[in-house]
Formats: sequence, C-alpha cells, structure tokens
Amino acid sequence: MKRAKRRPVTHTEQSRPREPITHRAVETRFRCLVHSRGRFVTANCASCHGSAGRGDGKGSASLLPKPANLSAARFSDERLSSVLWNGVAGSAMPPWRQLPTQDLRALVAYIHSLHLPVAAPSTQEATRLSDGKSLFAANCASCHGDSGAGNGPAAGALTPSPTNFHLKKPTRERAWDVLENGVPGTAMPPWRSQLSADQRRALVEFVRSLYGPPQENSGQ
Repeated sequence: MKRAKRRPVTHTEQSRPREPITHRAVETRFRCLVHSRGRFVTANCASCHGSAGRGDGKGSASLLPKPANLSAARFSDERLSSVLWNGVAGSAMPPWRQLPTQDLRALVAYIHSLHLPVAAPSTQEATRLSDGKSLFAANCASCHGDSGAGNGPAAGALTPSPTNFHLKKPTRERAWDVLENGVPGTAMPPWRSQLSADQRRALVEFVRSLYGPPQENSGQ
C-alpha cells in the first residue's frame, strides 16, 4: 500500500508541529536519555553540538554559524520545537521532523537538563535594566525589535534571523561573549569598540530580562 506524500514544509512558512513538542509523556524516554548520558544526542546531534551539547562536535570547525552551545542559554519549548521541526535557515541545522514525536519531546527535555540554574540577579544588576533598555533601543532594536522579539525592521533580510530573547535566554557568559566578539556567520557584529564595558554589562542584564512572554517581563 502506497504511503501518501506529505507536502514539503519550507522555512519561510514558519511551520510548527501540530502538537507542541513539550514535556508531556516523556518520563521514560527522558530518564533513558539523561541516565545514558544522552545516547540519543550522541547518535543524532553530537557530531555538530558535541557529546555535552556545548557546540564543539567534530563537524563544528567547518560550520558558520557555529552549532549552538545548548548549555549556554535557556530555550523555551516553543523555540526548541520550531528548531527541531523546521531547522534554522542560514545554518547547517536541518529539520528533524522525520523522528518520532516522542523522541523529539524527550530531546527537548534533555536539552533543558543541560542548562544549570543560575542565581537571581543582584540589586546592582537589577539597577542596570533601565540603562540596558535605552542602549537596546538605540543599538539593537533595528534587528532584534523594540521588544527583543527578533522582529526589527532589518530582520526580514537576515539569515539566520536575529535572536528572539523571549524564546532564548543566554547565560551571562554567552551574552558577554557575543557582545565582545559578535557571532561569525551571522549579521551580529562585535560591540566592544562601540560600547563601554559597563554599557555591555547593562545590555547583558537587559536581554536576559526579556525571556518569557512579553507581558510578564519586567524589562518591558
């Protein structure tokens, strides 16, 4: 019996799976993935992302932009679902929708396990948010959008697309490194010559404050 052909889904359609790839019904697979040190990741992802998910796999040296360091940011389920279902345009990350949905859900749970909790920001860091918001509006909104959703007026012409900070929360170390050195293979330039260290620290705290639905962000 012939299988019905599925219409290919393109990046421009911004398609998503019919069911969100979330944590539902993944307890057994999640335990298997974590306790076997990510055998599933080793089989499917480690050649680019590395066995520990740090973006340092054997194939990473020849790729621009580099594979994501999955331990250097906190990703929303929505962002991970979109990447696994559609890939990332302008990068080597392909769609993985051919895998069983249960495996994709378990992979989302495993990626979450790679990101260690961090301490709450100090009072001093919290006071930087106002300065960071002004700096973001002046220097970053054209690509990342006024609210940090990756939808600025220049975003439509860029691949990979600018980061949506509501769906991805970089670690302080990762955000600092990006502001210092940019992201090779993308439109993100280094800012160490244009902004002082204090200004970059303020931006780091501000972009991290944007994670989550916009209406819940104190940085808005």
